[in-house]
Amino acid sequence: MADKAFEQELKKFEGDEVVLLSGGTASGKTEFLSKHLCDFEGIVFDGTLPTLEGAKIKIKKILKAEKKAVVCAILPDNLERAFGVFLNRERQFSDDHFYRTHSQSRKALLKIAENFPEAEIRIYQSMYTSRHEADLIFPAITFKSREELIKFLKENQLPEKEVIEIVNHQ
Repeated sequence: MADKAFEQELKKFEGDEVVLLSGGTASGKTEFLSKHLCDFEGIVFDGTLPTLEGAKIKIKKILKAEKKAVVCAILPDNLERAFGVFLNRERQFSDDHFYRTHSQSRKALLKIAENFPEAEIRIYQSMYTSRHEADLIFPAITFKSREELIKFLKENQLPEKEVIEIVNHQ
């Protein structure tokens, strides 16, 4: 349903930039959207962007519409804390959903960086400045080149097994 609405909005959109959010469940994407993109006059697709295939379809549609594709990836500074947020949400998914989205969104992001040089990638780290949820900040992680970005993404891949180990202290 979201993909269909995205496609319909893209056809009507007269602006220049379309943002695709990327990141695992409870990484802070929606909070980032409300704090940093609330005045953005464009299309924002709020999702985990878990597969290259799904990202490829969206990016190709954005480029075909002659718009700039921007992927904003949110990486939590602390997966254990993100997992705690995930467990305390009203909408409940299995723990596997958390592990899978944190692993797959990073994998898809690397593939986007490697295969879509026309898509701009912006990476932000979600972190708390105190114990209060309202103190969630999103400093940008910047790179001098696409190669540096790709190197960073390769070094920060997390297989599901590793995500499980991190959040369960194994």
